[in-house]
Amino acid sequence: MEMIYIYFFAELVLEPGEYVTSTDVRKWINQMLIPEEGKPLAISTINRRLNSLRSFYSWAQKNKKIIHNPMEDIQELKSADEDHEKIMWLTEEEFEDLFNRLRKTRVKSRGVDREEKYRRDRAIIYSLTYAGLRVDELSNLKLMDLDLDLKRIRIVGKGGKVRTVPFSTTLLNEIRDWLKFRVEKAKSKPYVEDSPYVFYSQRSPRLTVRGIQTMVESYSLPDKKLTPHMFRHTFCKWMLKATNNDIEKVRRLAGHSNIATTARYLKDSYSDLADAVEALPKF
Repeated sequence: MEMIYIYFFAELVLEPGEYVTSTDVRKWINQMLIPEEGKPLAISTINRRLNSLRSFYSWAQKNKKIIHNPMEDIQELKSADEDHEKIMWLTEEEFEDLFNRLRKTRVKSRGVDREEKYRRDRAIIYSLTYAGLRVDELSNLKLMDLDLDLKRIRIVGKGGKVRTVPFSTTLLNEIRDWLKFRVEKAKSKPYVEDSPYVFYSQRSPRLTVRGIQTMVESYSLPDKKLTPHMFRHTFCKWMLKATNNDIEKVRRLAGHSNIATTARYLKDSYSDLADAVEALPKF
């Protein structure tokens, strides 16, 4: 146990006895998951080290060596079983192609306003992809959760946990366009005017989870079924690329309680590998 404590301080370049926070521990976890040199440690190995560190700090707190235990908010990492949950995301080309289909798709039900459906579906897909929302989070998203001036979204996630995600300029423009259109539709649809929700259906003030799933699936291709969660996967994948694999930032934005969940997205797609090969020097 004492050796892990010494190893922990050495890895973080801290002096023994310095105060430690949960952020320091998460940084150590990141270093083990994504080392600058060598291979990442196995989840089981990392968990053994965390348990040893947890025992040390429990002893230190019990003996009044410290007031706050930095391990209180640190959970064991969970390994993802890829055979049971395959992560699927969209490439930039697939995302662009989707919006081309969105423009051209005809409505199948009578009485459905084609422009209204197009604008709503577009705003929904952008929200799922550029804010990393879960489908139930999107269904429950309220107008009061949007702060356009401060450019942020308040999201109530699993277990009632609240996180705040900054608006990207791309998403901010899409949401503003949708809200302007929504105001116009509210003049002819009283239930829209009274609805506190950002997205509504043709007959209801709130678009349900099933309604969102059905809408997204309707734009699938024969060889690739679309699901709302696929856009959340896309958000995580694109954010890792944008942040140079900063999994702690992506974990916070996505609302993952366990950083190992975020680490799953580090696996490269075949397209990523092909791009890397093409980037080799040409002589």
